[in-house]
Order: sequence, then structure tokens, then C-alpha cells
Amino acid sequence: MRPEEKTQREIDDYQRAVQDVAENVVAELQDADSDEDRDEILTQLVHDRTDQHDYVINDELQIHTLLYSTHPCAAFFSGTYKSDYNNTDNFPFADFAAEAFEMDVTDKVKELLDDE
Repeated sequence: MRPEEKTQREIDDYQRAVQDVAENVVAELQDADSDEDRDEILTQLVHDRTDQHDYVINDELQIHTLLYSTHPCAAFFSGTYKSDYNNTDNFPFADFAAEAFEMDVTDKVKELLDDE
């Protein structure tokens, strides 16, 4: 397999993972109690479905998340990034991957809900 084919496959795999999670969130949102705050339910569903996803917890896939996400720097804007990191600390790949993946899923969920 040529390097560009491998890269395209990795991009496609990442986008498929985002799509799958987003579709599951939308399905669960439609089944949720209509008396509850829809935005709150949506936020909780997205967080719950992304928090322990392979693209967040798997070391190799964290790198893919940051490479292929449309929001690789989301942690800077969400308050996750701490200013007290030392220059000897390991890079917080999991924190950044979690925020990036969650933002990508959130965008995809909004896109799916707008299409309905």
C-alpha cells in the first residue's frame, strides 16, 4: 500500500468513526424523554459516547485524531488545556484527542439534526 493510500484510509476510518458516533447520538436523542432539556441531553450523550472511544484512549489513534480532526486545538478553547504544564511533562495527547473528537462529533450531530 502506498503512503498516500494509507493516509487516505486513516482519514476515511476517522471520519467513519465520527459519523458512526454522531448517528448513534442522534438516534439516542430521538429516543430520549422529551420533557428533559434537549441541549443538555445532547451534550451529555456526545460526552458519554466520545469519552472512552478508541480515538480518544488508544495511543496510536490519539495521533490520528489530532492529525485528521477539524478541531485539533479544541482543548485550548474549551478550558481543558492547563497553563501549569511543565516543559518536562508529557504532551497531553488524550486530553487533546478527547476535545478534538468530541468537537468533530458535535459538528456532525448538528449537521445530521439540520438535515432532518
